[in-house]
Amino acid sequence: MNLRQLTYFRAVVEHRSLAAAADVLNVAQPNLSVAIKQLEELWGVTLFERSGRGLVVTDTGRALYERAAELLGGASALDQEMRAIGRGFTSRLHVGFTQMSIEAIATMVSNMRDDGNAVSFSLQQGEPQLLETMVEARQLDFAVTHMPVANPALAVEALAPLTMALLCREGDDRWQSDKEVTLDMLANVPLIVLRRRSGMGIYERIVEAFSVAGIALSVVADCNDASAIYPLVERNVGVGLLPVHTPHVPRPGFSIYTVTLASVPGSLALIYPRGRRLLPAVQRAMDLCRTTLRAR
Repeated sequence: MNLRQLTYFRAVVEHRSLAAAADVLNVAQPNLSVAIKQLEELWGVTLFERSGRGLVVTDTGRALYERAAELLGGASALDQEMRAIGRGFTSRLHVGFTQMSIEAIATMVSNMRDDGNAVSFSLQQGEPQLLETMVEARQLDFAVTHMPVANPALAVEALAPLTMALLCREGDDRWQSDKEVTLDMLANVPLIVLRRRSGMGIYERIVEAFSVAGIALSVVADCNDASAIYPLVERNVGVGLLPVHTPHVPRPGFSIYTVTLASVPGSLALIYPRGRRLLPAVQRAMDLCRTTLRAR
């Protein structure tokens, strides 16, 4: 059994004669007769009975027609999807991001839709280690995460540099809006910071910076998701110390101030499988992320 035989069979059922089906398909009538005979011999069934000058489909033929129509419809959809991919489009892009890169991802999705690309998106937010694992496993086409990236299986492009920022409740008069916050101003202040589940990251850079400056560091809580810092700050557990890329607009009810560090806390990075041939739609999405982040 093959799709051509089923296509011929379906056409005969729908047009009720070999001659009419042959005209529609633009094939020789004997080809249709051979295909139907092959199907009948394959299963030991009768698919048609003659009635005058036409053909009447049997109950067995009707059952086959229903299944064949479903199968051929799926094959046609698959063909269209593969042809779309070949033209640079794909039905679904799988993209990962961290909390810090969500604005760039939103801009990319908006631009892709404005371009008229017939794509949809599966967006996965996660901490860097999870995103690296998912990209390596091909569960994500690419991700915008932040340095450092230790996985040697991934291609890595550093993009927008990050700056350290203090997140506090709006109206917290300990900080002045026209000045950067220095480390000595944070001595013994309860801090909420980001920390990876494993490997080096922002947390280790903060500890090192305070240690080098000889300033007491008081971390009241650490978390692997930047969005978790907001409710902790809101409940006055402490102030947040987190990396951001410019421009960063805090949520309503919060204020943000630049923190002076001796060393840059890193940068956002684009990661994707090393050595993999990227589909045009994936490449377009990555280019938009590059443009958005490098412009800032």
